[in-house]
Amino acid sequence: MAPSEKMNEITRLVEQYGNDVLRTAFVILKSKELAEDAYQETFLRICRYYDNFRKECSEKTWVIGIAVNVCRDYLRSAWKRRVTVTDDFSTQVSDSHTEEIIEKKDEKEELVRSIMKLPDKYREMIHLYYYQELGINEISRILKIPGGTVKSRLFKARSLLAGMLGGEASG
Repeated sequence: MAPSEKMNEITRLVEQYGNDVLRTAFVILKSKELAEDAYQETFLRICRYYDNFRKECSEKTWVIGIAVNVCRDYLRSAWKRRVTVTDDFSTQVSDSHTEEIIEKKDEKEELVRSIMKLPDKYREMIHLYYYQELGINEISRILKIPGGTVKSRLFKARSLLAGMLGGEASG
């Protein structure tokens, strides 16, 4: 592949999956700054290894898999252990005067806070399944774990969330 074609493909991947990578990194790392660093590292790795993509899975699965691995590298690094990460994931309050909108926003914020409190392996599952809309097999491939493990972690994550939010887990 010619260098200009490769750059066009990389640019397309950044445009198509950039937001997904950033969201995934934020959910895993719980830090906007670290998520931005992981975003950059993810696309650097994609540039470096683009020619190795064998198309055995979807592009999205491949890209998100690289992002997850970059985030895991960050979590394992000695640098991360020395840095205090803040849980700064609050959103700005809109100027809407409708109680229903405010109520739904509060529920959504409570859900996000609860998700962010989950242990890493469960938070990862919720994000990949519900927010990235990946299937069991894709998650299994990204995380390199059996599909049954993905299903049991999703079940456990739902149960933990239901407990935090005072409801019943739904499958």
